Amino acid sequence: MTPPAPNGDGLTPLMRQYNQFKTKYPDKILFFRMGDFYEMFGDDAVKAAPILNIALTTRGHINGKKIPLAGVPYHAAEKYLTRLINAGEKVVIVEQVEDPKLAKGIVKRDVVEIITPGTSTIEGTLDDTSHYYLASLNIGKKSEIGLAHIDLSTGRFIIDEGTPDKIFEKLRVLSPREILFSNEHKENEIILLLGKQSDFNLTGYDEWNFDFKTATRELSELFGVSTLDGFGVSEFKNGLIAAGAIYRYLLENNRTRLDHIRKITISDSDNHMMLDYNSIRNLELVKNLSENSEKDSLYFSMNRTCTSGGARRLKENILHPYKKLKPIIFRQQGVEELFRKRDLAVELPILLKKLPDMERLSGRLGMRKINPRQLAHLSFGLSTGHIIIERLRGLKSEILSNFYKTYPDCSSLINLISSALTDEPPLVSNKGGILKKGYSEELDNLKASISGAKDYIASLQNSEKEKTGIPSLKVGYNKVFGYFIEVTKLHQDKVPDNYIRKQTLVNAERYITQELKEKEDLIFVAEEKIFLLEEKLYSKLVDQVAGSLEDLLLAAECLSEIDLITSLANLAHEKMYCCPMLNEGTEIELIGGRHPVIEDLLPPGSFISNDLNLSDNKDRIMILTGPNMSGKSTYLRQIGLIAIMAQIGSFVPADSANIGLVDRVFTRVGAIDNLARGQSTFLVEMIETSNILNNATESSLIL
Repeated sequence: MTPPAPNGDGLTPLMRQYNQFKTKYPDKILFFRMGDFYEMFGDDAVKAAPILNIALTTRGHINGKKIPLAGVPYHAAEKYLTRLINAGEKVVIVEQVEDPKLAKGIVKRDVVEIITPGTSTIEGTLDDTSHYYLASLNIGKKSEIGLAHIDLSTGRFIIDEGTPDKIFEKLRVLSPREILFSNEHKENEIILLLGKQSDFNLTGYDEWNFDFKTATRELSELFGVSTLDGFGVSEFKNGLIAAGAIYRYLLENNRTRLDHIRKITISDSDNHMMLDYNSIRNLELVKNLSENSEKDSLYFSMNRTCTSGGARRLKENILHPYKKLKPIIFRQQGVEELFRKRDLAVELPILLKKLPDMERLSGRLGMRKINPRQLAHLSFGLSTGHIIIERLRGLKSEILSNFYKTYPDCSSLINLISSALTDEPPLVSNKGGILKKGYSEELDNLKASISGAKDYIASLQNSEKEKTGIPSLKVGYNKVFGYFIEVTKLHQDKVPDNYIRKQTLVNAERYITQELKEKEDLIFVAEEKIFLLEEKLYSKLVDQVAGSLEDLLLAAECLSEIDLITSLANLAHEKMYCCPMLNEGTEIELIGGRHPVIEDLLPPGSFISNDLNLSDNKDRIMILTGPNMSGKSTYLRQIGLIAIMAQIGSFVPADSANIGLVDRVFTRVGAIDNLARGQSTFLVEMIETSNILNNATESSLIL
């Protein structure tokens, strides 16, 4: 039961204030800050309680009906927010924006953030090895659809355009956490189709947010440029409109800086292979067919990365392999060099494992959401990065030698952070303990002003024992009553006249003296000033570090690629893979080819290798026959997997491989009903075959 309108009968001032916010956000759960808790009322409480596994109770009445209530401790809010976001809910954080002690009447509150599945950067809602996208669609006048998608945690921002079929296929591959669309298009065919898919979380958005002039102006402001021409996106009108809607949505919801979003790029179909959803699924590239988990997928079998950024990079490359020779050879040469330099290939993972998630920490920095401990981790990552880069000195491959030459010098940043932060900085920035002595004279003076008071309190217990002759006398502190002197009931007759009773316990009395109260007030006032000043100084420090975001993001990108190259070299050595010969022809010749995943599942040496020869001039078609369970599908998938591995710059499971570049990989292996689209198994097979016939070229691999 949702509370009635703000001026309805029976509303307390608190519920009237709550209702004002709820009226603005009827489709979202309100986390309403009340002291040490976030409270949820009415329908929000009823919906959230089972998701969060917390008690549903009641608080007060409206029009004679009890108001449902559920609450969570504010210090544990992230854990509960994670559960709600992962369940597909959207949450509005309503904070107290004034000190309750100073409030005249009801405490002022305001919305500080709106968290949705597509905008969440809470660690519990993110998988370290995957990108999480917020997508946006703009439906043009000629059925041309613009698509934009962003991973807010990393700043990766991409646009594309295409037909409804192409964009639908793209969304199936991207699997975004949330998709924005204009409310004026809610009856459009693609929106209705997406709405039938259980995997998609659709969010209607006011149509005025989808405007080309507004999008180009606001995106230019975001990137600090006068025109978007330098990004090569000016001709993608529908894509830019979709991107503009994403930007407005982020501003409305996150209400933070977005400095880590440095550029917008076009989905690069010219240089990267476009794999459709069916091929990704049938080849089990990142998830297996049986459990829909990463286990026993190509990604799972190949992954020897040591960093989150490296793992995301591997997965992204498996889903979007290169189709041009130059970038493949560029990476392959780096893999080959580390394959030969075993000592270095063994040493690098030891260093790489020490790295935090540099890309996402840089993202948190850009949004000003980085806490002191995370900032220290970022500094440590930069220091470790310099050590890693130094190990590349003298390498010959162009890609690795380029990293050594172009990696940014972050020494001044490391010094700035290390000179500011304590050795063990806290997780929060408003409780002190962040900054070293000597960083701020004003801060040091404040800390010095309370040291005498704390010394007095530290010595008080012994001095009072001597004065009073009470051996069990204790001096203590708690958050509710502050400092106190505790005397057991046995010694009440020895309590001096200057002791003022503060609290009565079962077996003791607690007192305070005028001098102790003065010292306590001095400490509390000074500590509050210290906390405020330290938080202000930390915010300035974060702004200083954020001024070097360009270098930080470049460092993160370099280290992720080094991790990927190192992992591919170690995989090749571990599995005895060969370096494929690549060319721009259409021939594929494999000697002793093996299925990379199934080989992992069998005892060493038991997989029976096999050959393939698809000639450039003849034998470009092979028909494979045989009984059920004889390995036909394994053989077909093996060919596709080897081609994809080769085109990300990896060595491949074969004795030798000569591979002409393929621009697409199509599969027609197995089919199931698609009831959501009203399609039988037979119709699914016909549609897949039609897709192959309409989109395959002479350079496509069809399995």
